[in-house]
Amino acid sequence: MLYNSILFFVFFSIVYSIYWFLPEKRRSDFLLISSGVFYIVASSTILSGIYFFLHFLIIVLFNYFAYFKIRTSAKPKGWMIFAVLLNAVNLGFFKYFYFMNRILFDLTKYPFFDEVPRILQISLPLAVSFYSFQMIAAAVDAYRKPEGELIGLKQYLGFVIFFPVLIVGPILRTKDYFVNIGHLSPDKDKIVRASYLMISGLIKKILIADPVAGVIAPVFGNPGQYDNLSLVLAAFGYAIQVYCDFSGLTDMARAVGLYFGFELPENFNAPLFSPSGRELWQRWHMSLSFWLRDYIYFPLGGSKKGEWRTYLNLIITMTVGGVWHGADYTFIAWGFYWGVILAFERFLVGKFGWNDEDSKSKILNFLRIQFVFCLFSFSAILFRANSAAKMVQHVVGIVTNTQNYLSTSLQSLGFGWIENSISLVTGPSPFLLESMKNIEKIGYSYLGFIVFHWIQSRKDLLLQWGRGKDWLLVICGVVTVFAIALLSEDSGACIYCQF
Repeated sequence: MLYNSILFFVFFSIVYSIYWFLPEKRRSDFLLISSGVFYIVASSTILSGIYFFLHFLIIVLFNYFAYFKIRTSAKPKGWMIFAVLLNAVNLGFFKYFYFMNRILFDLTKYPFFDEVPRILQISLPLAVSFYSFQMIAAAVDAYRKPEGELIGLKQYLGFVIFFPVLIVGPILRTKDYFVNIGHLSPDKDKIVRASYLMISGLIKKILIADPVAGVIAPVFGNPGQYDNLSLVLAAFGYAIQVYCDFSGLTDMARAVGLYFGFELPENFNAPLFSPSGRELWQRWHMSLSFWLRDYIYFPLGGSKKGEWRTYLNLIITMTVGGVWHGADYTFIAWGFYWGVILAFERFLVGKFGWNDEDSKSKILNFLRIQFVFCLFSFSAILFRANSAAKMVQHVVGIVTNTQNYLSTSLQSLGFGWIENSISLVTGPSPFLLESMKNIEKIGYSYLGFIVFHWIQSRKDLLLQWGRGKDWLLVICGVVTVFAIALLSEDSGACIYCQF
């Protein structure tokens, strides 16, 4: 049940209407019930939704018991470790069981491991990656900073299952959620900001991300059949798609939170206007980046255990981030790739005094931003590839897949007669590689991508300029509705919902 679906619009309209009619002390309870309904309805089927909701409640109860013990017992460290292991095992079983089984098969070639997926059917619970990380953070934070009011079970459950962020984030900390409690009253400023965020999210998701998805999907499906220009454009196209898809849905999630009175943390801040990889990951999926920093990188020692250990910690942290995204060799490669880049940047800063922040030279800054965007787009191949084999095929094809590649290869091997024979039936050049169709959509989407990055980098000025101009919001809303009605294509699934 994505935020751009009719079903969610109906669900939200009912919940929103009832929510503000209730007494303030009952609103949190109603939101808790609504979130439970959302969890069940948003699952693949109602039956699986009920099953996984019961599983979710059991996991939350164990986590809350651990949290309570961390806050009240004399030896909280053991309970903190228990909570971390509980969530890691829960996430690992559902998300990585088949992947670990595949690794065992690849290493041993033992037939039993090839049969396991047919013997044991495991479905992925809704939002397990997001709520597992939230509860790990809650346990570790309670251990590190045991001060403050003890959270009750009902409050804890409301924090974990809060439906606006359940399936796409941002990954909340307890302070992000509970700072809003007691301030849940109707506020025109919040409603205006929420409406602009909703408009922004709808445009990014429906008018930019979804059309690009249809253009690049055939290329990623069969990279060996496309020429190298198409392979390169597909990489840039996916970089645009994943930003507009995820940041668009995050905008909508934050908008829904604001409609209910909750200020939720920002998750994107014009990330691909960054002059370095380090800054990019401070501005992209910020709640996950800071989670990895606080609960993986720092516990490993951060930068306090020597130069080479710092590089290793960066690589481990980003590889863990890659594995969080998905159970495949491609995500391990993606995380390792970025870990190496961040480690190399750290090396340049430490050894040569390289400044990885914004340069005073606008030309140099522009070139660095474009370079980082190219690095990100290349990593999009690793992230988007349907399999490790197609990932390698795509990367190699960028170098080898000229349009006449197959024809040249046959000629060099002495099989040119095959092409000549086939051409008698099909016409000249039967072995030309395919080119991407509708390339102009990549160009349009790139313009939209740039516009929304500029808006994110100037959002405070734009909000200040638009304050009090209700007519502007109405015009933006009407134009968005007409644009979606006229230009939208089949809406694709949320990229990050699968994680």
